[in-house]
Amino acid sequence: MNKKVFYIIIGWCVIITALVLYNIFPLLMGKEVLLEIRPVDPRDLLRGDYVTLDFNISHYDESNLPNGNINVILKTDKNNVAEIAFVTQDNDKSLEKELYLKGKVIGNTIKYGIESYFVKEKTGREIERKINLSSKSYARVKIAPNGKAKVLGLELNKDFNK
Repeated sequence: MNKKVFYIIIGWCVIITALVLYNIFPLLMGKEVLLEIRPVDPRDLLRGDYVTLDFNISHYDESNLPNGNINVILKTDKNNVAEIAFVTQDNDKSLEKELYLKGKVIGNTIKYGIESYFVKEKTGREIERKINLSSKSYARVKIAPNGKAKVLGLELNKDFNK
Protein backbone atom coordinates (compact mmCIF):
# COMPACT_ATOMS: atom_id res chain seq x y z
CA MET A 1 0.00 0.00 0.00
CA ASN A 2 1.44 3.37 -0.90
CA LYS A 3 1.72 6.25 1.56
CA LYS A 4 -0.99 8.35 -0.11
CA VAL A 5 -3.68 5.67 0.36
CA PHE A 6 -2.51 5.09 3.94
CA TYR A 7 -2.85 8.80 4.79
CA ILE A 8 -6.29 8.97 3.17
CA ILE A 9 -7.49 6.02 5.27
CA ILE A 10 -6.02 7.55 8.45
CA GLY A 11 -7.64 10.90 7.60
CA TRP A 12 -11.08 9.32 7.18
CA CYS A 13 -10.68 7.41 10.45
CA VAL A 14 -9.84 10.65 12.26
CA ILE A 15 -12.87 12.44 10.72
CA ILE A 16 -15.28 9.62 11.61
CA THR A 17 -13.90 9.39 15.15
CA ALA A 18 -14.22 13.16 15.60
CA LEU A 19 -17.87 13.09 14.43
CA VAL A 20 -18.72 10.25 16.81
CA LEU A 21 -17.01 11.96 19.75
CA TYR A 22 -18.75 15.27 18.96
CA ASN A 23 -22.15 13.55 19.06
CA ILE A 24 -21.53 11.62 22.28
CA PHE A 25 -19.80 14.51 24.08
CA PRO A 26 -22.99 15.47 25.99
CA LEU A 27 -23.39 11.89 27.18
CA LEU A 28 -19.80 11.72 28.42
CA MET A 29 -19.37 15.17 29.95
CA GLY A 30 -22.90 16.51 30.42
CA LYS A 31 -25.04 17.30 33.44
CA GLU A 32 -28.40 15.56 33.64
CA VAL A 33 -31.54 17.68 34.15
CA LEU A 34 -35.27 17.36 33.61
CA LEU A 35 -37.05 19.58 31.07
CA GLU A 36 -40.81 19.85 31.29
CA ILE A 37 -42.62 18.74 28.14
CA ARG A 38 -45.74 20.39 26.70
CA PRO A 39 -48.45 18.43 24.88
CA VAL A 40 -48.13 18.45 21.09
CA ASP A 41 -50.42 17.67 18.19
CA PRO A 42 -50.35 14.06 16.95
CA ARG A 43 -47.47 13.32 14.62
CA ASP A 44 -47.50 12.37 10.96
CA LEU A 45 -47.57 8.59 10.48
CA LEU A 46 -45.01 8.79 7.67
CA ARG A 47 -42.23 10.21 9.88
CA GLY A 48 -41.40 6.96 11.71
CA ASP A 49 -41.59 6.03 15.35
CA TYR A 50 -40.46 8.99 17.35
CA VAL A 51 -42.07 11.47 19.67
CA THR A 52 -42.05 15.19 18.93
CA LEU A 53 -41.11 17.07 22.10
CA ASP A 54 -42.17 20.62 22.86
CA PHE A 55 -40.45 21.99 25.96
CA ASN A 56 -41.65 24.74 28.28
CA ILE A 57 -38.23 26.34 27.81
CA SER A 58 -38.91 26.59 24.05
CA HIS A 59 -41.43 29.35 24.76
CA TYR A 60 -39.75 32.36 26.33
CA ASP A 61 -42.00 35.35 27.01
CA GLU A 62 -39.27 37.95 26.58
CA SER A 63 -40.34 40.53 24.00
CA ASN A 64 -36.78 41.43 23.07
CA LEU A 65 -35.63 37.89 22.34
CA PRO A 66 -32.73 38.18 19.88
CA ASN A 67 -33.10 36.49 16.50
CA GLY A 68 -30.77 33.72 15.41
CA ASN A 69 -28.47 31.69 17.63
CA ILE A 70 -28.66 32.23 21.39
CA ASN A 71 -27.53 30.70 24.68
CA VAL A 72 -30.28 29.80 27.14
CA ILE A 73 -28.90 29.81 30.69
CA LEU A 74 -30.76 27.38 32.93
CA LYS A 75 -31.42 27.15 36.64
CA THR A 76 -32.52 23.93 38.33
CA ASP A 77 -34.81 23.48 41.30
CA LYS A 78 -34.51 20.92 44.11
CA ASN A 79 -36.01 18.24 41.83
CA ASN A 80 -33.42 18.97 39.10
CA VAL A 81 -36.07 20.47 36.82
CA ALA A 82 -34.48 23.14 34.63
CA GLU A 83 -36.06 26.48 33.72
CA ILE A 84 -34.75 29.53 31.89
CA ALA A 85 -32.78 31.93 34.06
CA PHE A 86 -31.90 34.30 31.21
CA VAL A 87 -30.93 34.40 27.53
CA THR A 88 -27.75 35.78 25.97
CA GLN A 89 -26.36 36.23 22.50
CA ASP A 90 -24.57 33.22 21.02
CA ASN A 91 -21.18 34.95 21.10
CA ASP A 92 -21.22 35.37 24.91
CA LYS A 93 -17.94 33.83 26.13
CA SER A 94 -18.64 34.16 29.87
CA LEU A 95 -20.58 30.90 30.20
CA GLU A 96 -17.83 28.63 31.48
CA LYS A 97 -19.51 27.89 34.80
CA GLU A 98 -23.12 28.16 33.64
CA LEU A 99 -25.51 25.36 32.71
CA TYR A 100 -26.79 26.43 29.31
CA LEU A 101 -28.29 25.17 26.06
CA LYS A 102 -27.44 26.45 22.62
CA GLY A 103 -30.65 27.39 20.83
CA LYS A 104 -31.93 29.03 17.70
CA VAL A 105 -34.87 31.43 17.68
CA ILE A 106 -37.32 30.44 14.96
CA GLY A 107 -40.43 32.58 14.89
CA ASN A 108 -41.58 32.83 18.50
CA THR A 109 -39.98 29.59 19.73
CA ILE A 110 -36.50 28.40 20.60
CA LYS A 111 -35.26 25.18 19.01
CA TYR A 112 -32.50 23.19 20.70
CA GLY A 113 -32.05 20.29 18.28
CA ILE A 114 -33.52 17.79 20.77
CA GLU A 115 -37.16 18.08 19.75
CA SER A 116 -37.36 14.52 18.37
CA TYR A 117 -36.95 11.45 20.54
CA PHE A 118 -36.89 8.02 18.90
CA VAL A 119 -38.85 5.31 20.70
CA LYS A 120 -39.52 1.59 20.31
CA GLU A 121 -41.47 0.60 17.23
CA LYS A 122 -45.24 1.11 17.54
CA THR A 123 -45.02 3.01 20.87
CA GLY A 124 -44.77 6.62 19.66
CA ARG A 125 -48.50 7.31 19.38
CA GLU A 126 -49.18 5.90 22.87
CA ILE A 127 -46.37 7.96 24.43
CA GLU A 128 -47.67 11.14 22.77
CA ARG A 129 -51.17 10.34 24.08
CA LYS A 130 -49.77 9.95 27.62
CA ILE A 131 -47.89 13.26 27.33
CA ASN A 132 -51.10 15.00 26.17
CA LEU A 133 -53.12 13.50 29.05
CA SER A 134 -50.61 13.92 31.86
CA SER A 135 -50.34 16.92 34.10
CA LYS A 136 -46.52 16.88 34.16
CA SER A 137 -44.12 15.01 31.91
CA TYR A 138 -40.39 15.53 31.56
CA ALA A 139 -37.52 14.66 29.27
CA ARG A 140 -34.33 13.51 30.99
CA VAL A 141 -31.64 15.47 29.16
CA LYS A 142 -27.88 15.50 29.52
CA ILE A 143 -26.31 18.88 28.74
CA ALA A 144 -22.61 19.13 27.89
CA PRO A 145 -20.44 22.07 28.99
CA ASN A 146 -20.58 23.40 25.40
CA GLY A 147 -24.40 23.75 25.45
CA LYS A 148 -25.12 20.68 23.31
CA ALA A 149 -27.67 18.20 24.67
CA LYS A 150 -29.02 14.66 24.22
CA VAL A 151 -32.36 13.27 25.39
CA LEU A 152 -31.84 10.21 27.61
CA GLY A 153 -35.46 9.29 28.22
CA LEU A 154 -38.95 10.43 29.17
CA GLU A 155 -40.63 10.56 32.56
CA LEU A 156 -44.39 10.63 32.08
CA ASN A 157 -46.88 11.67 34.78
CA LYS A 158 -44.08 12.62 37.20
CA ASP A 159 -45.36 14.09 40.45
CA PHE A 160 -42.69 15.46 42.78
CA ASN A 161 -45.20 16.10 45.57
CA LYS A 162 -45.70 12.41 46.34
